[in-house]
Amino acid sequence: MPTILRAPARLTTAQRRATTTLFLAGPFDDGDGQPDAEHTWRDDVIEAFADLDVTIIDPRSDRWANLEVGSAGRRGAYDWQCSAALDADVVIVWVPAGRHAPTALMILGALGAKRNNAKRGNSVVVGGGGWDGLVQLFAQNQRLFPAGDDLAEVIRLARLQLESLPK
Repeated sequence: MPTILRAPARLTTAQRRATTTLFLAGPFDDGDGQPDAEHTWRDDVIEAFADLDVTIIDPRSDRWANLEVGSAGRRGAYDWQCSAALDADVVIVWVPAGRHAPTALMILGALGAKRNNAKRGNSVVVGGGGWDGLVQLFAQNQRLFPAGDDLAEVIRLARLQLESLPK
């Protein structure tokens, strides 16, 4: 059963060494982080990993929904997401067609640069047709794992990456 780590909580150094982590980057849906929110793509991913002993880092936070653009709180939320994604063992970046996720794209760029150094790379599975297909093109050019526009395929590839990590 996975452990869900919600923003802005962080793993301690000891916890980080003792667990495998999966970070979920992508657009937020209306109401994400609220107790009465609709079922979202992040919920689908969490359900798909219900049988694995993994810590899923979920950036949804009801505290972040009302932060003003350019505020210190918004910057802190962005910093938290980037730090958590860069430290994760596997990252899913999901930007479906017709959606924009600026923070996910910045994270994707940072992960692409980090992944070019094999000693510091983590597995990044990228899916969706967002930004008119540029997300997939970027993933392909950065030697990440482009998975097309099927969330089930993204989940399958991320699962393979998690299962291949040393225990």
